[in-house]
Parts: sequence; structure tokens; C-alpha cells
Amino acid sequence: MKNLCWLLIGLAALAFCVGTVTAFAHQEFLLPPVGYWRGAVGFLLFAIAFRAMDTK
Repeated sequence: MKNLCWLLIGLAALAFCVGTVTAFAHQEFLLPPVGYWRGAVGFLLFAIAFRAMDTK
């Protein structure tokens, strides 16, 4: 479960970076930049939810 959380955090960081680069380049790569930022927030929320469900 911890590895899944790290994977989601890594995907969120990647989505945020791609969204930032596309925003400053004034281009779109499959999605507008706001789509990547929304995806990053979604990945982080899933990681938080999985950590909250994890038993100690």
C-alpha cells in the first residue's frame, strides 16, 4: 500500500510538471494545463485516502 501511495505521489508530481511546462510554453499536450493540475490533485487525494485506510 505504501508503494502505491508513492507511485501516486510520483504521478502527481509528473502531471504537475507537465502542466507547468505546457502552461509556460502556451501549448497543449493531449490536455490543457489545467487538466494536468486537476489530475495531480486527484492523484494526491487518492494517495491520502489510501494512507488513511492503511492499518497500523
